[in-house]
Amino acid sequence: METTFETSSGAALRAFWTRIALIEFIELGSLGFALWCFFVIASPNTPDSSLLDLIIFFTVTEGLVLGSWVIYNAYILIARAGGRIVDISIWILATLLTSSYTLWAWSLLDLNRLLMAKLFYRGEAPVEFAWSAQSKQVRKAWERARKVRSA
Repeated sequence: METTFETSSGAALRAFWTRIALIEFIELGSLGFALWCFFVIASPNTPDSSLLDLIIFFTVTEGLVLGSWVIYNAYILIARAGGRIVDISIWILATLLTSSYTLWAWSLLDLNRLLMAKLFYRGEAPVEFAWSAQSKQVRKAWERARKVRSA
């Protein structure tokens, strides 16, 4: 019998690759920071800006990117739990409240999730997308089956 020892950092790294939300959080946080850096560098007013102005702009940039992502994930969770009628109702309500922002933000976040899932995600849980009712049903069935196995 062969005994292998794994370092805690190796286990932590493997656990990281199985969590799509953590992968997206780090990636989108880094992307928001890069976007902020680009705007600060490209802005002609940067030398005249105070540190408080830059911090507020950083907070707004990160808040917009990560806030949209949190709303996107909340929508997916609620839509999965509520079913097709709730899914469509939330989508219509969000569209009425935000105009086309919901369409573009959720479409870009779906594309981002597809890329992250293909490139980095190594978990066994099915990946869900905002615009795919089938992906939400597959995830719901997977979670139900996992609860039955663990019970």
